[in-house]
Amino acid sequence: MKQCENMKEVREEIDRVDRLIVPLLLERLEYIAQAGQIKLDRDTVRDEWRVEDVVAKVKAEAAKNNGDIAYIEMVYRFLIEYSINHEFDVWDAAYGEGEKRKA
Repeated sequence: MKQCENMKEVREEIDRVDRLIVPLLLERLEYIAQAGQIKLDRDTVRDEWRVEDVVAKVKAEAAKNNGDIAYIEMVYRFLIEYSINHEFDVWDAAYGEGEKRKA
């Protein structure tokens, strides 16, 4: 990480990091959409075990990087909730709002 000397440099670095993060977030969202197409039952879209698995993994990654674990958990819980809602939208658009998709 670069040690910035002024706010111009800080802002430039934040913008640089955002340019790296945004494509990855969009790629992640595409995988969420694929999940919405693959899952057979609408009631499997929300998977609490998987939510906690993802959160545990990102917290461990934050700890490994000596980062702010609470910040990462908060960001990921928001990201996951948005992703679940997106997956519901994809599932409903593809299969209707029934409980199971028709084979």
